Amino acid sequence: MTRPLRIALVTAFPPGKQTLNEYGLHLAKGLAERADVAEVIVLADVIPEAMPELDLGPKITVKRCWSFNSLLTLPKLTKEVRRAKADGVLWNLQMATFGDKEVTAALGLLAPMAARMTGTTSGVIAHNIVEGVDLEQTMLKGQPLRQAMVRLGGRVINAALLRANYMTVTLRSYHEGLLSKSPSARVHLVPHGTFDTNLDDLIPVAQRSRKIVTMGKFGTYKRLETLLTAFDLLRKNPENANLELVIGGSDHPNTPGYLDGLAASRADDSGVTFVGYVAEDDIPGFFGNARLSVFDYSSTTGSSGVLHQTACYGAVPVFPRIGDFVDVCEDEGISGVNYTSQDANDMAAQMQMALSNEEASQQIAVANRDAALGFPFSEVVDFHIRKITAKIRGSRQHGVTATAQTIA
Repeated sequence: MTRPLRIALVTAFPPGKQTLNEYGLHLAKGLAERADVAEVIVLADVIPEAMPELDLGPKITVKRCWSFNSLLTLPKLTKEVRRAKADGVLWNLQMATFGDKEVTAALGLLAPMAARMTGTTSGVIAHNIVEGVDLEQTMLKGQPLRQAMVRLGGRVINAALLRANYMTVTLRSYHEGLLSKSPSARVHLVPHGTFDTNLDDLIPVAQRSRKIVTMGKFGTYKRLETLLTAFDLLRKNPENANLELVIGGSDHPNTPGYLDGLAASRADDSGVTFVGYVAEDDIPGFFGNARLSVFDYSSTTGSSGVLHQTACYGAVPVFPRIGDFVDVCEDEGISGVNYTSQDANDMAAQMQMALSNEEASQQIAVANRDAALGFPFSEVVDFHIRKITAKIRGSRQHGVTATAQTIA
């Protein structure tokens, strides 16, 4: 019988609050639940304030060894991956995992290739790619030279990530785009997956509080001005006087103070509540009793974890049918109420329709729940274990030791 695996996992990780930390948590827990995994070594981000680590059981060890926006991330991770002596390493990444500056972000994203060159089987989970982002809707708006440099850098980074043993993406458009440029690339389409498949029964839409929620890292392409204006328009209707808007999340790293400014402007508005970062344990309660979950986006950068959570817990999604939202709708069968991006009047009208037509909203909630449960997170974990195991077996069959593998 093959011995159980030791898996290293490079990811942002709670109680840190960087993007993809919840996904990293579920990866670690999903790996640890398997009988064929002996240990999970999480190589996580350093968090600025001293906080106790989560108690995740004896199979999960967390080592905080890299810092956001550090120029030393590449050598540190290469060293720690080698030191971990794992059978395989999973990289849970998006393009800004290691920094929001071009150089620090890019250097960190070279680490999977470097790890493979030192002999460690590496699998990359890429939640977005540069080609899938409308840079004009980011902090690079109106900067064509920097956008061109980022696109060029994106092509270099994609080539580097594809030098891992394999790579997965969560959206069909990313998969097709990468294969169109590199037909022999070892890239696979693996959907986002649903974290919680042991869910309680949905609270019917008609029995939910008249609460609208939104959650994210705000200030760039995810903003709140359109939503706040639409919410004010809704409340002009007397039947909506008791509506509540609950805003969860934090500032995007590039827009510090954004939420504080909006919260100050709404200090006297009892209908709008800013709750800050929403911990994983609070997610079911955040979405599970809400009528609507609104996405005030001008662009998209990958398959939305918040959209999947919305679908899981039965809030009706309200989002613009743009970019990656289209792929998720077509590929995974998640639907919602759509409005014209950045149009507060249209957003308010669509929200009103969803609030008024409880039967149609209930149908959306039930269908989304069924679609979300169609690809449980255990299948995501199973895919990666199968890929790592197959690589190990292939190396052994060819008489190649783990420390002598080279890039094919």
